[in-house]
Amino acid sequence: MGTIKNLILITKIFKKDKSKDLFKENSSSKLIHNQQILEINIRTIRNVSKKFSSLIFKDKFSNENGFRLIYSKGFNSFGFKENVDLVICDVKNKVIETYSNFGPNKMTKYYDKAASIYVLANNMNQYLNIKQNDLLKIFK
Repeated sequence: MGTIKNLILITKIFKKDKSKDLFKENSSSKLIHNQQILEINIRTIRNVSKKFSSLIFKDKFSNENGFRLIYSKGFNSFGFKENVDLVICDVKNKVIETYSNFGPNKMTKYYDKAASIYVLANNMNQYLNIKQNDLLKIFK
């Protein structure tokens, strides 16, 4: 019995803390806008379940953090609590469309040429001066 308790204690010690900031880990990258590295951490989301755990019902989006949805042709903000900015890019990382102050419970139209969608905090498109035909990439 004593060894089982010791094993449980050891696993609790080495278990990752769930309150840890996800953007401090190696899973986030920096945003590059027209060959200029910005101080915005971008986390890549590859599927719907990660979208639910990362984006949906999030209280506040910070200006230093953003998300990139890949394999997406459109976006919906169901479950969001505040406005966000969206940047839709094609395969060559060229901006197709931007949405500023995209409200909760709305949908974008379907973009056939879209390859990734960046979700940023409110009014970041105007602050970063992101326009159509700009280049947006990420850098580890």
